[in-house]
Amino acid sequence: MLAFAWPWALALAPLPLLASLLPRAAPLAAPLRVPFLEAARAWQRAGGGRRPRLRLILAALAWLALLAAACRPQWLGEPVGVPASGRSMLLVVDVSASMRAAAMGSEMGVEVMRRTARRFVEARAGDRIGLVVFGSRPYVQAPLTFDLHAVAAMVDESFVGLAGEGTALGDAIGLGVARLRAMPRDERVMILLTDGSSTDGTLLVEDAARLARHHGVRVHAIGIGAPRTGQELRKGEGLDEPVLQAVTALTGGRYYRADDAAGLARIYAALEEQEPVAVDERIYRPTAEWYAWPLGLALLLALGAFAAGWREASA
Repeated sequence: MLAFAWPWALALAPLPLLASLLPRAAPLAAPLRVPFLEAARAWQRAGGGRRPRLRLILAALAWLALLAAACRPQWLGEPVGVPASGRSMLLVVDVSASMRAAAMGSEMGVEVMRRTARRFVEARAGDRIGLVVFGSRPYVQAPLTFDLHAVAAMVDESFVGLAGEGTALGDAIGLGVARLRAMPRDERVMILLTDGSSTDGTLLVEDAARLARHHGVRVHAIGIGAPRTGQELRKGEGLDEPVLQAVTALTGGRYYRADDAAGLARIYAALEEQEPVAVDERIYRPTAEWYAWPLGLALLLALGAFAAGWREASA
């Protein structure tokens, strides 16, 4: 749809007529000598005293084209709904060596994690989503962004061993808090996926949980695989549910455990209810500026008027 941003510029249309009504300047005290006066009179007699109509018409059209450019014509596209951002959500995913052995039903845990996480990310239109992967150290795989397709692609590209063999659970939570603390306080959400207990890193999980609480970050944890039992286990073996439950309780989040692909999908559905996507929208209309077209036309018409005046003078 064509629209004009500054239609009030049309009020300048009668300006040339008003200028013609102004009183003429007073004659000079001394006569002005015009060496080519006789030649100019000869040109006027040869033209029959006619006014240069073509030049006036072209000048008038050039003025109208300038006015059209001054009105700032725009082409407005179809309205596009832009969802308002409701959350700044960070996925913190365990890709340590223990994920190789994690199984969820008949499928490998890492494959289920990729597939369900990708679907969850793509359904969060309007939220900023980021991705942190961790093993022996945590790394930002994708910063917080509205480009959900890019984040989903980063989830697909994550693989076991990408960040080392160990499990630096406390460091991963700490890095997530560092990335979220610049966001509005009531929008900071972290989703932690892990299949083991902390075996590496410098920051204790308890200290990381207190840091998240201090900065208003809600941590939801998803445990994958079998939990630790009272049997003697090596360091890092099994899912340390008490620690994850303590982290979520301290930060105001919830703890979930996924036994299979269907269970993980249900957990993501529950998280969508717990952290709903914003439903309000802002309307955006793509705008293309068209003032250059009438401006170029005015230039061509002005050149035509000059050419017509030169031709009439030389006739």
